[in-house]
Amino acid sequence: MDGVGKRTTALRLAMVLNCEADGAGPRVAGGRLNPCGACRPCRKILSDSHPDVQVVAPSGVFIRVEQIRAARNALALKPYEGRWRVIVISDAQAMNAEAANAFLKMLEEPPGRTILALTAPQASDLLPTIVSRCQPVRFQPIGRAALIDHLVREREMSREAAAVVAALARGGLSRALTLDPAEWLPYRSWLLERMAALAGGGDALRLALAERLAADKERLPEIMEMLKLWFRDRCVAKYDPDRIENDDLARAGRLADLPDAAAGAAIGALQRAQKKLGGNANPRLTLEALLLDLAGALDGGMAPGGMNGMEGAGPTIKTRTGRK
Repeated sequence: MDGVGKRTTALRLAMVLNCEADGAGPRVAGGRLNPCGACRPCRKILSDSHPDVQVVAPSGVFIRVEQIRAARNALALKPYEGRWRVIVISDAQAMNAEAANAFLKMLEEPPGRTILALTAPQASDLLPTIVSRCQPVRFQPIGRAALIDHLVREREMSREAAAVVAALARGGLSRALTLDPAEWLPYRSWLLERMAALAGGGDALRLALAERLAADKERLPEIMEMLKLWFRDRCVAKYDPDRIENDDLARAGRLADLPDAAAGAAIGALQRAQKKLGGNANPRLTLEALLLDLAGALDGGMAPGGMNGMEGAGPTIKTRTGRK
């Protein structure tokens, strides 16, 4: 998944291989190799200016064959100033067919003192012939407790706000750093009020909500995860309260018991909608079908409550470009 440190780790490996701390190379602490982060090679890698460390990333949608050929030409030369040359293929799944075949030739005859590091969401996104020549390093979502601690320490959030952001981030640090609790907490409250009215409302209410959510296209991934967590917590609460993700909702009494079948049907509907949205399906049509499915799942398992109408457009969510 995105935001769990794949590219950061690849660059840290480049630092370890080229660190010149005290003239003795990387330091060993706690049984681990650690670059100093202060020597000339480490600083150059951190500033993306080291001549022997190159990151190849998608140019638009794809990584193109010209980019791979340029990297291959660089490998024909000895390292300029470092002990090791490191080429990071970031989002390697974006290589088009021609680029992937060109990269395969690099892997078949790798030059000495060279590390080729590829990052991708999953190995199945790459050619099997490429995967078979690589050593896989698997990354897991960052633990919620670790995310909360980081947000409290680095962004000076309250633990309650950090817990909400960590839940929405789904284990990704980069995603957590882009979410502003001052915007998402009011939005979540507004959304859950509308969701609480689904079971007792008519189709007009559901279709109006679908139209409103479709307008937040850039935020749909977080919206979908927010709803999945809400349904999950309403099911989990009666079995293991300590495993509730939305602690603040539990304290506010907004996690009323939900039958397992209703929760399962709702989460299944959300997962299917996520898959469709990931395949570039029409957001509004997908959300209309989703909300009708959720209303059907909840009809017998949730008492109507909250807002009974769609008055008000709800809070806005600012994007990183400043738009609303």
